[in-house]
Amino acid sequence: MEGSVFVLSGEELTFPSAEIVALVETYSKKVPCEKLSRRVVYSELRDPKIISKIAQRAAYCRFGGKLVSISARAEDLAKDLDASVASSEMSFAVKSESLDNDVCGDVGGQIKEITRARVSLEEPECVYQVEMLDDGRFVLGVSNYGVKSFSWSTRRPRSRKFFLPSAIYPKLARLLVNLSHVSEDEYFLDPFCGTGSLLIEGSVMGIKTIGFDLTRWIARGARMNLHGLSLDFESIIRADSTYSRFPLNRVDAIATDVPYGRASSTKGKDTAQIIKEFTAAAAGELNSDKYCVVMHPSHVELDCGSSFEVSEQHLLYVHRNLTRAISVLRRR
Repeated sequence: MEGSVFVLSGEELTFPSAEIVALVETYSKKVPCEKLSRRVVYSELRDPKIISKIAQRAAYCRFGGKLVSISARAEDLAKDLDASVASSEMSFAVKSESLDNDVCGDVGGQIKEITRARVSLEEPECVYQVEMLDDGRFVLGVSNYGVKSFSWSTRRPRSRKFFLPSAIYPKLARLLVNLSHVSEDEYFLDPFCGTGSLLIEGSVMGIKTIGFDLTRWIARGARMNLHGLSLDFESIIRADSTYSRFPLNRVDAIATDVPYGRASSTKGKDTAQIIKEFTAAAAGELNSDKYCVVMHPSHVELDCGSSFEVSEQHLLYVHRNLTRAISVLRRR
């Protein structure tokens, strides 16, 4: 069994695995994925550069690497190590999200015996990840990009130059961008960009980002935030995204958090009407077979017309009065 494994963060939600599937489809459309357990996704993807890129992009992923083995016993995991995945010249560490340090230590001892490599728990050049699957088997993966680092704190809404209480956090913003199946050479649009949360994450990932906001001073604030983080972007302008046509040429992906009773003006329209008008406008600008991701209150009926089909939907509980739905729409 060859391919790759991705270890998800621990949230009991449906979208962490969906994010991995979306990213695999972004870079290799015909490569299948399979969820082996709540926290482990297997893919037939074998390109180490793409595997590393997906692991680094994914907001709800702790690890991504080449599959080494799956075994009924943890002590048998390292038997399939070979020169293509193991090197005596690279320091390594064994990590896990589901198993204790004793298991990691035992697997690490096996790897050290086979490779003669040096153990480095702080800054390993090579990371082995061992997890237990739901059926009791064990899986081992390996990555040569080191430990995945997280930097959400530097991009938190209150850390930016311009702040509004409605701003969403970078981890969720990145998820929305990734679910839109956008790659680095494509144009991404957030038609209700607010303070620029999605644009920031898209730009950090090297995507060509465009933002609209109905309110001019908020659009200026979003530009201020991206400039403050020294990020490149295509444009952020004042525009009404419910118009019959967007003021630009075609884009490759759309994702947004639709306004609902927040500080930004909605011109008196309710959320359902905004979604209906916005998706009608988006249909004329989004390339066919591309994706539009819409986050909205779950109680709001999603009327996206005949130009889109709902590919998938995920729910995110916020508080007793609000559950968000993340609807992934595919342009027909």
